[in-house]
Amino acid sequence: MASSASSIAVLAELAGSLAHQFQTSELMGAAFGYASIMTSKSDAAKNAWLVFGLSGPLGQAFTLAMDDADPHVIGVSRAVRPALPGVSWRQGSLAEFIDPAEPLAAIASLGPLDDFARWFERSALAPARIVAIGSTSVHGKKASPDPAERALARALGDAERALAAAADARGCALTLLRPTLMYGNGRDRTLSRLVALARRWRLLPLPVRAGGLRQPVHVEDVAAAVLAALRADAARPGIFDLPGGETLPFDEMVRRSLAVGAPGARLIRLPGPVFRAGVGLLRALGRLGGAGSGVMARLDQDLVYDPAPARTALGQAPRGFAPSDTAFPP
Repeated sequence: MASSASSIAVLAELAGSLAHQFQTSELMGAAFGYASIMTSKSDAAKNAWLVFGLSGPLGQAFTLAMDDADPHVIGVSRAVRPALPGVSWRQGSLAEFIDPAEPLAAIASLGPLDDFARWFERSALAPARIVAIGSTSVHGKKASPDPAERALARALGDAERALAAAADARGCALTLLRPTLMYGNGRDRTLSRLVALARRWRLLPLPVRAGGLRQPVHVEDVAAAVLAALRADAARPGIFDLPGGETLPFDEMVRRSLAVGAPGARLIRLPGPVFRAGVGLLRALGRLGGAGSGVMARLDQDLVYDPAPARTALGQAPRGFAPSDTAFPP
């Protein structure tokens, strides 16, 4: 049996990991009424794609899935990046990025939606297509007991509306994808953090009631959806939830992750009052970071979204949750 001190230390890190999860995932969407913009693939291939967030975890999967038939990609990064086939880098932050002179077939945002929406409002670019990644937190946190989470949901909704309005005013077809919890290449900040915690402590505490349903989506399936929207012969405007191919309880999702990434680590189930008491102590000590009441409440709350609209529009069929060891590298 782990000592009380060890259990509290693990709870502190676990709370921080869970807090980040709910800052970056969970949402439900309905399509906006964008006018369909028809652009042939042959015409679009003549011009480049401008892609923000290419150096992030989703960007990594995106570049690996590109092929020789895709247009040239202009990537934007604050740091100097190694050369990639079919990609030319422009150094700088999104806030200071100047519109490129090259003709563009599309713009894709694989990073924070609010930053991208603010940039696009300032920009004068009007490509035929825009593909952006949102967050299911716009719905998952709308009724959170945590005021900061409710504010985040409002900010995400404002960013969606601002981007949609700017795109509509310029005649751009906007495809906004809202993936659920992403995993798959070891660069996510949710399951990979939980696995790292279990590797270090050889245990991971969860409350007995942590069976809220989840739909984790592999980062390669999200990249495939982005590419499908960019490559399609006709634009696919709308806002789409992008869940994974399997719905399973939160604790089962964690159990499968540990079996692959931290074999031998124990999943310790604590009674709700004991878990909450530990969380309360950590909050009093200032060790919970962004983990508030909303994070804990959602452990036993279902966050499930309809995959049919995205599958119909983009022809994607995300895989079930069966992570391999490449999802949690050392």
